[in-house]
Amino acid sequence: MISPSIAQESLPTSLKLTPVASGLNSPLLVVAAPNEPGLFIVQQNGVIALLMDGDVADVLDLSAIVTFRGEAGMLGMALHPDFTNNDLAYVSYTTGNLVSMIEEYRFDRKSQSFDIASARLIYSLKQPAGNHNGGMIAFGPDGFLYAGFGDGGGAFDTFSNGQNFDTALGSFIRIDIEPGSFTPYSIPADNPNISGPVPENWIYGLRNPWRFSFDGDLLYIADVGQSDREEIHVIAAGAASSGLNLGWPLAEGELCLADADCKDRDLDWPVITYQTGARCAITGGNVYRGTAIPGLTSQYFYGDFCSGEVFSFAYENGKATDQRDWTQVLGAVELLSGFGVDGFGELYLTSLAGTIFRLDPES
Repeated sequence: MISPSIAQESLPTSLKLTPVASGLNSPLLVVAAPNEPGLFIVQQNGVIALLMDGDVADVLDLSAIVTFRGEAGMLGMALHPDFTNNDLAYVSYTTGNLVSMIEEYRFDRKSQSFDIASARLIYSLKQPAGNHNGGMIAFGPDGFLYAGFGDGGGAFDTFSNGQNFDTALGSFIRIDIEPGSFTPYSIPADNPNISGPVPENWIYGLRNPWRFSFDGDLLYIADVGQSDREEIHVIAAGAASSGLNLGWPLAEGELCLADADCKDRDLDWPVITYQTGARCAITGGNVYRGTAIPGLTSQYFYGDFCSGEVFSFAYENGKATDQRDWTQVLGAVELLSGFGVDGFGELYLTSLAGTIFRLDPES
């Protein structure tokens, strides 16, 4: 576990951040369908926009029902693995009475907008506070939908959810979006808590998994720290990690917190940690799989919301290697809220101040 601040490897100087959209309302991330043009832009105010051929247009407006304040709002979006054929997408947001919602919508390609009438509630979770809502959602390589939720808010796990596998707070859920007998979704048979009170649960011990992403069979989770450490875990997707405990609040990063003997526990330890301070909240990103910058292939990009620094590493043999600090090349990104990739694997960064950037080679 190494802080990115000590990675001093020689950096290329032939990269740049190209603004591709601006004037947005608190953009958090971008998503796209494989091999399709266009980027869906998730804005915290409850509006999803589509960037196509340089033009931005609103395609789903839920601002009337989304609570947009603090860490609450429209927080996530995932396209169905067969989006190209079925046009189904899923959004994650917070309501006025602090309920996290996951809903399904169908995209109308003729009108280039989502059909409000197609809304189908998939999952809901009551939040005890307006922070640590998590809210990121994504489909894994197994075809199931994963959603990460924070510990319920407050400080130092106020509501004692981090080590409670009988709540979805402080956990990841893993569900099949095909309806069950009595629910709008089904439970994968290899979920670890299938006979428990929360059979949706997959892993736990998280504080606020604000950003995560899949790369093949691996899941990269960036968990925002309390006061000492920001951290990144890399784990196997699917059943191989069922029931995994990521440590919060027994540990924060590599440090023991609520349990002085945490090193003796069966916990998953992060591959990257760094000290909280001027860097205040980790923003997880994506592994680069594009073709425009071949030298970056397999690099996982991430950054910090407050400092705007941008880092990357390669994950090999269970360790973070080839660590890089790109800030001196790219500059700091104001209010770095998220990352994303387009349909061809090129990497984008979002600024809460309203701009979307693409990582490009300097021509």
